[in-house]
Parts: sequence; structure tokens; C-alpha cells
Amino acid sequence: MQDSTLSFPIIGFQYSFDIPFGTLAKSFGGNSTVGAAFWRKTKYNVLFGIEYNYIFGDAVKVNPLDSIVTTSGFLVDNAGQWAQDVQVFERGHFAMLKAGKIIRGVGPNPNCGITLMGGAGFWYHQVYYFWNGDQPPAVTGNYLNGYERVTYGPALSESVGYMNFSNNKRINFSVSLEAAQGFTREVDYEYDLRKSDNTTHFDMTLGIKVDWYFPIYNRVKEKYYY
Repeated sequence: MQDSTLSFPIIGFQYSFDIPFGTLAKSFGGNSTVGAAFWRKTKYNVLFGIEYNYIFGDAVKVNPLDSIVTTSGFLVDNAGQWAQDVQVFERGHFAMLKAGKIIRGVGPNPNCGITLMGGAGFWYHQVYYFWNGDQPPAVTGNYLNGYERVTYGPALSESVGYMNFSNNKRINFSVSLEAAQGFTREVDYEYDLRKSDNTTHFDMTLGIKVDWYFPIYNRVKEKYYY
């Protein structure tokens, strides 16, 4: 490990905090992601693999349900009473196929260094409602679809950071600055605006990502000389 570049698979778990730009910034503020990844590192310090991240946040700038509340600001439930409070969140999914390169020169051994990554995949996000009680009939089943702003489409990502694999094989991580761009479209009719949005959105995020890795090393053969 100290003096050789090794080839091995990697299981990783990751967290990031992202700031939105473009069309995405009109609906949401900063969000977090948690996810997992599976990588393969070659002896030439080339990386390729797949990762999945779950998107969550509570900084929502739009609430389509405002179009159907009473003058007092409440929804009416099945019993004709004011519904309990509803909480509004951002939820989504982000899946990527990625490839990259570790540039040697920084770190305790040749397997560490500045890392450049790029990827292509799929991005999904929506407005998510959590009901503290019965869900009003106006927003149940298919009716709810028109208020969730379900949006998805192809996406790209680029990142630069530092990847570390320690000599004792116990401290393995990366820290990176990652940008993502999505070319997405809404899929449902917008009940609150009384129209369909058929335009392609340019969604973008910029964030800090931290990964913790569990490399799977091959056992080194023991040799005895007589």
C-alpha cells in the first residue's frame, strides 16, 4: 500500500449539502443528500462505478396547495372541518454512472491524491407533503399529483476533491466540491396554475460532498524462502 498502486473494489457511503441554481432555485433552497456507491479502482488510479443519493430538505419556496385553502388559510378534511397542519418538504433521487482519475502527488501513498470525476445519470425531485391528520379529499390519489411538482430527467455531474486510502487501511475517505446539471421536465398538470409546464428546466446544484469508503483488498500472499 505504501509504495504501489493497487486495484480493488470500494463500497462507499456519502453525504452532501447542495445549493440550488437555475430553475430549481425558484422552488427550493439548500438540500442534503445521503447515499451509497460502488466503485472499482484500477492500478492506474482510474475509478469507475455507480452511486445513488436520496435528496431531502425543508427549504421549499412554493406551496401549490395555497390555491385551494380557505380564506383563513386552512384545507377542509373529510368531515368538513379544518384539516390539521401540513408540512412541506423537498424529496428526490439522484443516480449516476461515474468515472474519474486520482492524480498522484498528495497523500500518504500512491493510491491517494487529487481526484477529478464526471458522471451521467437521472435526477428526480418533487414537493412532498406530510399530513398531521386526515388527508383532505381534494389532495388524495391522483388529485395529489397536480400539486407535487414531480420533475425528472437526465443529468450530468462534475467534481474535484481529495481521496485518501490510509497505509493501515482504516481511514479511507474523500472530500469534494461537486456540481450537477439536470435537464428536467414536469410530468403532471399543475392544478394551482391551471396549466401544463412543457418546458425543459435547467436545474443545477453546487455542493460539498463527504464520502467514507470500505475498500475490499485482496489478501497478500505470504512467501517463505529457505
